[in-house]
Amino acid sequence: MNSRTRARAHEGVTRLSGAKLDLPELFLEATRLLATALPHDTACWHTMDPATLIETGAHFENMPRADAHVAKIAYLSDDYNNFVQLAQGRRHSGVLSEETGGQPDRSPRYRELLRPQNFWGELRTAFVVDGACWGCFAFFREAPADFSTDERDFAHQLSSLLGRAFRAAGVQGRATGAGALWPGLLLLNGRREVESVNAPAQRWLEELGFDGAPERDPLPFALLAVAERVRASAGEASTRVRGKSGTWIQLHASPASGSAEPGRVAIILQAATPPAIAPLISAAYGFTSRERELIELVLQGSGTAEIAARLFISPHTVQGHLKSIFAKAGVRSRRELVTRVFVRHEASALL
Repeated sequence: MNSRTRARAHEGVTRLSGAKLDLPELFLEATRLLATALPHDTACWHTMDPATLIETGAHFENMPRADAHVAKIAYLSDDYNNFVQLAQGRRHSGVLSEETGGQPDRSPRYRELLRPQNFWGELRTAFVVDGACWGCFAFFREAPADFSTDERDFAHQLSSLLGRAFRAAGVQGRATGAGALWPGLLLLNGRREVESVNAPAQRWLEELGFDGAPERDPLPFALLAVAERVRASAGEASTRVRGKSGTWIQLHASPASGSAEPGRVAIILQAATPPAIAPLISAAYGFTSRERELIELVLQGSGTAEIAARLFISPHTVQGHLKSIFAKAGVRSRRELVTRVFVRHEASALL
């Protein structure tokens, strides 16, 4: 690949974190920037909840939307280059053929999904910044084309840049609210089919951008992903997703009882509470642990002297932290921080 082309792509991706794009815009712009620097035939992109490493959104290039079978196979925890491994590893990108020693048939994902579609090359990258993963992509090339270690390393260089961009996009967009919705319940059977769905859950599905029939069409990827996490762990799983109106949605999934059929999963969809999203907002703005402690006191109405006493630091240090917080949030005062950042997002969680 031409080094100039790659340098332009790197520069463009670097600018994305300050572009103030919402997620749909970011998906499209990132796709455009990497089309020539890392050429591929098809691709899928995902947002991730950094606390749970569950995929919460998806964007597909030249491929159909993922269904439950794809979600089951593509994100197996014990397969090569799974996204959790890449997010937690020292290198955040990987090529399937390299990891399998030139024998991709060792991967269930390759046998079940890639080989039937005549794909040989697969490059996966997790978007990690400050130790948190905010998204990932998988690029594919038709046989006999593959990805090189040089391309793998370039993708790793993009990891933190894409992490900053997807982190920033998580707080973009004005919340218009979905109106007051009761919690909804969706039940999946052991064959990964919708067994039942109540009326509130239907409305939450619409908020997640779903306009099909639950009994027939693939569900939003966040639901598929959280269900697969439950099946893999045999325990509970939850994640937070921002709906199309800007409302934060909590998905809580658990094994369902009451039937001899294994693999049934119940998913509750409801408005996320402010405590559930506050850590996500703080992480999205890149606030440090100390800055989060200080922000909590600011939200309680504490003044500089009180903050200094409670955190055992000097008033001068408090002002230094506030200056850093204001710069990251794009505000100029404590009042703006409270009203434009936390009140705005917490209001969307209460709608």
